[in-house]
Amino acid sequence: MADEDQPEAGEVLFCGMTDWKQIGRGKTDDEDTFPNILEPTRIATLKGVSIAKVCGGSAAAHCMAIAADGRVFTWGRNETGQLGLGDVDNRAAPTEVKALAGIKVVDGSCGKSHTVVVTADGNAYAWGSNKHGQLGVGSIARTKPKEDDNRLVPVQCSVSACVAVACGAEFTMWICGDDGRLLSAGLPQYGQLGHGTDGEYNMATSSVKLAYEAQPQPLPIAALAGRKITKVASGHNHTIAVDDQGKFHTWGFGGYGRLGHKVQKDEWTPKMVEIQGGDRNLCPPDCVVSAGQTTSWVTAVQGQMYCFGRLKTTGDNTMYPVPFMDLQGWRLRSVACGATTYAACGEDQTITWGQGAGCGELGYGPKGSKSSANPKLVESLGGKHVIQVACGVGHTLFLIKPSDAEGLPEWEPPADAPPAAAPGGKKRTSAAPKKGAPAVKKGKKK
Repeated sequence: MADEDQPEAGEVLFCGMTDWKQIGRGKTDDEDTFPNILEPTRIATLKGVSIAKVCGGSAAAHCMAIAADGRVFTWGRNETGQLGLGDVDNRAAPTEVKALAGIKVVDGSCGKSHTVVVTADGNAYAWGSNKHGQLGVGSIARTKPKEDDNRLVPVQCSVSACVAVACGAEFTMWICGDDGRLLSAGLPQYGQLGHGTDGEYNMATSSVKLAYEAQPQPLPIAALAGRKITKVASGHNHTIAVDDQGKFHTWGFGGYGRLGHKVQKDEWTPKMVEIQGGDRNLCPPDCVVSAGQTTSWVTAVQGQMYCFGRLKTTGDNTMYPVPFMDLQGWRLRSVACGATTYAACGEDQTITWGQGAGCGELGYGPKGSKSSANPKLVESLGGKHVIQVACGVGHTLFLIKPSDAEGLPEWEPPADAPPAAAPGGKKRTSAAPKKGAPAVKKGKKK
């Protein structure tokens, strides 16, 4: 969010899978070139770069880091141009988005195949897949009837006075203006845009072939008119928004109880969620909000974290907000959700949990477990000040106080990634991988 106060800056740590082509699809077939990073590790190419924010998304297989000076670095999967680098080649190493040179970026979010950022002067830029209009540029460009609209470099969104953004898998939310208007664009399936419809229609005349009408123009959500939205978070197919009165609202896909309304029902317009205690237990201005594939998280007064949805891959669903006792008493700075993993930081401890893919995204180290049903401390970060966490598919990012990064392992990713697969499985003939395995260097202990 664009604030007058300068955000605390730090250094990026990474853990998880580095074969971006395979993340969420299977194991790597080249562990020498693309090792799994099993504990929070410094990225050599970002050492010395003061980072203000790390960005992820529950459906994202790519990463973004925003520097204190407003520069943007992206890396990961790039099959639809979601890295904004002018091509569709995956990147192992963080790479500056040169098309944004001279523009100070202050906030951002990653969708499944798209990325959106907000600038200090209130503009927003987006890149990647615009198949459903999720870039919010007002139109969908197709040179051929069945060809997707992929924008390989940043394009300006049709919004103004923007202060924050959140990406779902295939839709986007923007908070704009002094009055905190919330606008949305993209795929309306499940009612996740909040405009009272799921946009469903039948494409065939003689049979049933359902589709969903894309919305490329960002539109204000009428049901929130008169409410100043201060925080927003989106999961795969649902959204949480907090207003300046401390109330919070959810809408979109209602499966597993992730909307907190006690029923598994899709909501096509925002609906206020009741927390235990009613009006006496509201969300403070500095509340922490996060949304995952099947879950929702929000802090109320005194910092108590409430959660609802499918919190574990097995077990009962939580149909309404309940206190998450494992975080009782923590002064949380940040909570993030991947597809089935979670991370949180507060005080001088960082914890992760969830059902990982076994590629190190929980950061427990070579001898640690690959998954954890309950929150567990990341031992290598004990006693260290982690400013913010961000999650995606198969990976976790940590923004740590620079002095606390000293002594942690370091990884130098290859400068170039293998060519992305073209339609039909053929490889593109652009950048080839560097020969030799990238080394994970152990830092010196203090």
